[in-house]
Amino acid sequence: MPPPKTNKMSKLFTHLILLANGKSISISDWFRYAWNAFIHFGPVAFLLSVCGWWFADNKQFGTFICAALIVNVFVGGIRHFKDGSFKWKLFIWRNLELAFVISVVYMMMEMLRYTVGNNIAGDAFKVLIQVMTLLYPISKVLKNIFILSKGKFPPEFLMKRIYDFEKNGDLKDLFSTDKILNK
Repeated sequence: MPPPKTNKMSKLFTHLILLANGKSISISDWFRYAWNAFIHFGPVAFLLSVCGWWFADNKQFGTFICAALIVNVFVGGIRHFKDGSFKWKLFIWRNLELAFVISVVYMMMEMLRYTVGNNIAGDAFKVLIQVMTLLYPISKVLKNIFILSKGKFPPEFLMKRIYDFEKNGDLKDLFSTDKILNK
């Protein structure tokens, strides 16, 4: 009978167990096992560390973006189910695509922000990036709710401002109360 096949992960865990034991292996094997563990777990540990550091600095934004994506899944699903246009494959693909697009664009914009540095311009750019990133799934949710409510809610003036922000990126206009108070 041939020996069972081992995959890389089971081999790696075996090396870690042997490393933990330490007493019954040679020093050259110990270094080989340690190197193998470092090469495989080092990049994962680095990515987890970076993600943990980023989330600690952006906890509110990270929580809100996750919530917006989850709400978008439910509201979009309800809207398309009611319209009769719901298809599982398309539903899953479009939501994965949305999460991917948001992640990639946010990461690229964040790289630009870090290049600008920690100053007034960098802080303003950070706010713009976060609002822009959050507004993408939030605007999809609001648009779907606007359709579901047959244009009753959210109010049309708010939807117009969201569409305008998507066109021109003007944060001041989006959050300005002048237009509302002067009507």
